[in-house]
Amino acid sequence: TCALPIFGEVDRQTAMKTTLSLQTAFNLSTKELSDSINFLNAVENQTSVSLQDLTDAIPKVGPVVKALGGDVKDLSVLLVAMKEGGVNAAEGANALKSGLASLINPTKQASDTAKQYGIDLEGIVKRNKGQLLPTILDFQKSLMTLDELGKAKVIEQLFGKYQFARISALFDNL
Repeated sequence: TCALPIFGEVDRQTAMKTTLSLQTAFNLSTKELSDSINFLNAVENQTSVSLQDLTDAIPKVGPVVKALGGDVKDLSVLLVAMKEGGVNAAEGANALKSGLASLINPTKQASDTAKQYGIDLEGIVKRNKGQLLPTILDFQKSLMTLDELGKAKVIEQLFGKYQFARISALFDNL
């Protein structure tokens, strides 16, 4: 509870929920927790993402981000990109949860489609060795070499029809 006053204008319940979510999802030390809270405050003050957005998203996607080598900063960057693309935090968190898994372990069909457009998904994952944000940025860089139709086909095959718009927003705004 010593970290709660750092949150400023949010109510005590939201502050406690955020603190517990951070500790649970990212296994943070007291110092790391304090640094993360300061970072989240900066995100809220400088972007379109609110602390409530982050509080809602952390329990949903935080453990996946951590498992894939990311941290609360990576999660924040991804949520800001999605929010800038018009995707709310809850939808963004769900899209990230399924989408990140698809990127690191694509289906054979998705890999084949990407290869047709010159994108080596397995190579991207191996090159970045468990570093989440560099993996995503490497994939984004590959997408930027494609025309709109090619980009759409790769994203649809890799992430599915349901997450297509949300994941497209991520890569358009990252």
